[in-house]
Amino acid sequence: MAMALRTSAWHLAALVLGLAIAVGGPATIRAGGLMQPAQSTSEAPTRAQRLDELFSFLKTAKSEDEGDAIVADIWKLWLQSSDPAVDGEMQRAIAVMAHGLPALALPILDDIVARAPGWSEGWNKRATVLFMMGEHDRSLADIDRVLALEPRHFGALAGIGLIRIAKGENREALAALRKALGYNPFLKERYGLIPALERELGEKPL
Repeated sequence: MAMALRTSAWHLAALVLGLAIAVGGPATIRAGGLMQPAQSTSEAPTRAQRLDELFSFLKTAKSEDEGDAIVADIWKLWLQSSDPAVDGEMQRAIAVMAHGLPALALPILDDIVARAPGWSEGWNKRATVLFMMGEHDRSLADIDRVLALEPRHFGALAGIGLIRIAKGENREALAALRKALGYNPFLKERYGLIPALERELGEKPL
């Protein structure tokens, strides 16, 4: 079972990275149950306000498709640093990661977190690269920075779960994944990884 959980964790890491690569472009917000382009006027909500709206919508979403669309919009906003140059560097880092070259992505992300230390996604992507390189403790340290800036970052919380599984700390892994599920009820891990951990630990499903 432990080996199966570790295998699932690596598959999940690839899925999380794929999600981050797939999303991009302008964020959207929902009004009257429909997804609509974010306003471009001076009255448009701030990035923080849009994130608050999206997380609120996510809690009340009625279908998988609706939930997935909101989650994609959250990722879009997370991937916007407000600095086009930094955003360009991030796209370069993601492309390198997609080719399975984390060691080459690391110096790019080192530069990103130095230039934009207040941007949670810079730390999150570096944590992902460090995880891919087997640098689990350094990855956890970066995740701490992510969660200090964005406590609702379900991707980072899921990352803690993966690292804890790799370290054989399945109870801590389940706690992190359940916390991620609290912010994102459409978390894909609820189908396989979370139930597997619950069975192994003898925990009742939430």
